[in-house]
Amino acid sequence: MSSSSEALALLRETSFDCLVVNQAEAVTAHAPAASPLDFVHAIRASGCDDPVVLVVRSQSDELWSQADRAKCELLVTPNGWESLALVTTIKRAMARVELQRANHRLELADRKRSTREHDEAEQLLGQQRRMLEEVQRFDSRQSDETEPAEDRISSLARPWDEPEAWRTKLPRVVIEHYQELLRTYVIMGAGNLGVEIAQLVEVFAATGLTPREALELHLDRVEHLIRGLGNRSTRHVVTRADLLALEVLVHLGEHYMRQVHLPEQGGE
Repeated sequence: MSSSSEALALLRETSFDCLVVNQAEAVTAHAPAASPLDFVHAIRASGCDDPVVLVVRSQSDELWSQADRAKCELLVTPNGWESLALVTTIKRAMARVELQRANHRLELADRKRSTREHDEAEQLLGQQRRMLEEVQRFDSRQSDETEPAEDRISSLARPWDEPEAWRTKLPRVVIEHYQELLRTYVIMGAGNLGVEIAQLVEVFAATGLTPREALELHLDRVEHLIRGLGNRSTRHVVTRADLLALEVLVHLGEHYMRQVHLPEQGGE
């Protein structure tokens, strides 16, 4: 090219496997004070990310630093275009850019995957909450059909019919303990947490927490945990959290079943 402007105009229309900038040609009599890196910076500013090799006859620490910031390979040689190392340097520059592009594609794919997993987790939690609402409406309809009119008013005032009644039943320290148990379960799995889960369920039962309220507590704590993950993966969090919810509800159901059968056995 006869000038840098012509070269930049060509770069806007065509892409190349690699660009080689020779210091001896970049610094001409028409621009004696120009730096070969000025042309490289102009290339990058135009949006071109093709591999660039800068051929110079001498180097300095400042030149190495600027070349690295401009993402170009530096070939120091007095032979210019005739250097035997030019082909090797071009190959290294092309490999470096290809690696950068591959890393960028992986980063974008990972970001999309994380966003998709967050959306899926939110949809799943939303479905579970809608399931609880359906159960509550079904219970209300059943009560309306079976209870006398004077009892329907009192049944509507029961704690398990109030939204998030578990907040009033459980002390804050128990809620925080469940949060830590959930976090540990998600990280380590069930492990040796069976005894601790059974003890916590005993506390739930002692406060009169119903299975539906226990699930409401669980979903609230899972949502709190997911919000703290940022862009990290949520798939294994939701999967393991579901296992914890299942284990808690099984323990709680068995506890209440034992309470129902104990008086019958005592009567016999």
